[in-house]
Amino acid sequence: MAAAVGTSRAVSLIAPSGAPVEMTIPEAFGSFRWYGSTRFSGPRLTRQFFFAPAGEHRAVPTHVLPGASRRATPMRGFDAIVFEARDRSDSALVLAGPQHEATTFFGGPAPDPAGVASMLSSFRFTDAAGGASLVPVSDLLVSQPDVAVIGRSEMATLIVRRATDVLPTLPEWAGFALPGGELWRAGRVLGDRQAALAAGTPHQWRFILAGESLAMDLVLLGPESGRAATTMSEDDVVDALGRLSGRWGR
Repeated sequence: MAAAVGTSRAVSLIAPSGAPVEMTIPEAFGSFRWYGSTRFSGPRLTRQFFFAPAGEHRAVPTHVLPGASRRATPMRGFDAIVFEARDRSDSALVLAGPQHEATTFFGGPAPDPAGVASMLSSFRFTDAAGGASLVPVSDLLVSQPDVAVIGRSEMATLIVRRATDVLPTLPEWAGFALPGGELWRAGRVLGDRQAALAAGTPHQWRFILAGESLAMDLVLLGPESGRAATTMSEDDVVDALGRLSGRWGR
């Protein structure tokens, strides 16, 4: 859900952990389509789920696991869909709601129906207009240490995390002060050809803006990603980042 506000856009989302996320995003970075990821850790359980708009799982049997079998089980508010490769070398579970979905891969044969039911008994999946959430039924046994909201536009990728998850990885020196937090610039990991295409432009950097409750990692996509170079100078990018802000709720 988004509404234009001057040269920025106010966005209200639900993180995969169920937390409300409020952001103001400069329109200079394009119109974002929202994704996410979360990781769970507990006794005999380490699993990552990837979140996407509804319907993207249709690419699993056509592009990810070509010719995969499909088994669907109706649940309350969503379908649990299991895909398995023909040679059983990989499989996936998709929790498909009316507006969003969450997918995890097993790296081997799919669990049987009882195994899927057992796994689902550990989580609570909720789909809503602003995003889907997947949380452990009991946080005494299962923790959710890594949660991200991911925006993708034709021009940029924006990764948003809780400030507490990002602070240990930030540089020790102070960043450049902006209204939305402190700004750091970091190099991107690119191949030689991609690095040459991005050299001397804003595309060679990641821009990390850390505020009180969240941190945002922005990459501008350009020739290194098969796209046209941005017309913004680095000063223009910093000016736009001055209008980027957000809050990660509880």
